Amino acid sequence: MPKKTEHFLVECPCCEATLTVHRVTGQILFTEQPKKKGLSFEDALQKHHKDKETAEDRFRDAFAKEESRMRNVQDKFEEALKHADELDEPIRPLDYD
Repeated sequence: MPKKTEHFLVECPCCEATLTVHRVTGQILFTEQPKKKGLSFEDALQKHHKDKETAEDRFRDAFAKEESRMRNVQDKFEEALKHADELDEPIRPLDYD
């Protein structure tokens, strides 16, 4: 016949952690996280190369967006310079005297 203890162990179905629960109060006394499985060297190397390629792709996309934005700004600036001569002189408050 099993011996009664003051606590029992429960395994979480989500994170697979082992919880030590007090039998009477229902309080969680301890939580033991599952041990992570280590990656092999080849898997880690492959993951590193994949992350590196992804980062380079994101950088290229961001760089292209920035170049496009700068071309837009430059075009608007040049257009404004063409129309700068058409602008009226600003009215100065002291000229009313």
